[in-house]
Amino acid sequence: MAFSFRSAACMAVLATAAPAFAQSVLYTARPAIGLSVSDKMATRQPRVEFTVTMPDGKTTTATAEPQGGGERAGTVHYPSDFGNAGTRVGDYTWVARIGGKVVLDGRFSYRPTPEGQLLFVPR
Repeated sequence: MAFSFRSAACMAVLATAAPAFAQSVLYTARPAIGLSVSDKMATRQPRVEFTVTMPDGKTTTATAEPQGGGERAGTVHYPSDFGNAGTRVGDYTWVARIGGKVVLDGRFSYRPTPEGQLLFVPR
C-alpha cells in the first residue's frame, strides 16, 4: 500500500472532526426491563398481562400482544409501556397472567449510584 498525501490529509480531517461531533451529541440512558412470557408448547402465543407493583405499593399494568400472527410472544417494557409507572429507588415485583391465571412472577430493583443515577438491578 502506497502512502499518499491525499489519504493522510483525509485521515487528519476525520481525526480532528470526531471530537467536535462527539461534544454536540446528547446521550440519555434510562434503566428499563423487558418482560415476556411464551408457551413453548403452544402453536399460537397468548396475550400476557403484566402487573408491576412499585415500592409505594401502587400497581400498574401492561399487556404483551403476540407478534407475527401469534407465532412469537410479545414483550412489554417497564416503565415505558406502563401508563402510570415510575422509576424510583426501591424494590419492585411483577406478575404475568394468562387468562387471569398467574404463570410467572419476579422481582427487580432500582438503586442509586454514587453519581446520583438510577441503577437497574435484576433479582
